[in-house]
Amino acid sequence: MIRLAHIDDLNDIMNIIKEAQLRMKQAYMTQWQNNYPNPEVILKDILDKSLYVYVQDGLIIGTMSVFSYDPNYDTIQGDWLNHNPYMVIHRIALASSTLGQNKTKEMIDFVFNHFKTKDIRIDTHPKNTPMIKSLERQGFVYCGIVYVTTDKDALRLAYHKHII
Repeated sequence: MIRLAHIDDLNDIMNIIKEAQLRMKQAYMTQWQNNYPNPEVILKDILDKSLYVYVQDGLIIGTMSVFSYDPNYDTIQGDWLNHNPYMVIHRIALASSTLGQNKTKEMIDFVFNHFKTKDIRIDTHPKNTPMIKSLERQGFVYCGIVYVTTDKDALRLAYHKHII
């Protein structure tokens, strides 16, 4: 079951994020290091009703923030598949114990169905090979490069999936 997150989910969400941060660090990725995402970011997403959790057997096993727009996507070095309204998924993470079980696909399918959207955009760090492979398996198309912040590690690979 995937549902909106509640404030009392914060510790469980942060535990999943910390697991993902550790996996990224062990893979020599710079994504999600330097105290990001932190509890303040996640709490804001919860209060804005943008954060969803994947619950299985009473435990939170996944998390993602979903938005209807991202201003960073206005400028892309490349081209989006179309200019339709879209949903954006950010800060998607799974508990280490669930890796390899297609939970990312289930979370993305939830966004398509729940929001009744035909377009999802998502970005990831160039070294995040597991996410890149997952997106490509699910039919996302690489569209170009976006920059998510002004810091030196802001370059992200932008993906888009359009369903008919």
